[in-house]
Amino acid sequence: MTRQTASVIDRLKDKLKETPAPYGLPSPCQTFGGAKTNDGHGQIWLNGKVKCAHRVAWEAEHGPIPIDQKTGKPFVILHLCDNPACCNVDHMTLGTPTENTQDSISKGRHRRPSATMNKLHRAVELADAGKSTTDIADELKVSEDEAKRLLAFHADDASLYAAEKIALGPDAAEGKRRVRLTGEYEAIVSVLGMLNEARHIDQLDLCV
Repeated sequence: MTRQTASVIDRLKDKLKETPAPYGLPSPCQTFGGAKTNDGHGQIWLNGKVKCAHRVAWEAEHGPIPIDQKTGKPFVILHLCDNPACCNVDHMTLGTPTENTQDSISKGRHRRPSATMNKLHRAVELADAGKSTTDIADELKVSEDEAKRLLAFHADDASLYAAEKIALGPDAAEGKRRVRLTGEYEAIVSVLGMLNEARHIDQLDLCV
């Protein structure tokens, strides 16, 4: 490791904060707390240029990012944790731009930045552990209405999901469920947004 590389890693580590691991990953995120791009990736200065912090972290651990022979360009890095600011290399895997787009769509980031399936799994796990809706909402950082809707979706969808796993296999069934949940969750967000706007208008009327 060169002196300059060691220096940038020290600067990188100074800006990392440990945050809770998402569902299904054993280690916590190492979230970058400095400047970020519009899509949430950390930015750090290296060799006179601004670099993505997660790519700097990956290369410090594994060496230069390899070239995709089909495109002639370096592979992109996919975040298994769905946290673009995370610099934990255990949460990263190499992929193509197409795979990155598919991953983004499957996790709902094209319409909403959170991974809806992760929220559903975690909500169900907490409910099975006896947690209240309030506790679930607090952990997921969502409203109680959203937590209730996620659990209601699980209850309504469980039989269909179980049948699809038998008929289609677990991977295909999970994909179909993800599509149903993404549509349901976007509808939830839209309705809640309208309700919040209506409440805001009511409050303005009361102030007149």
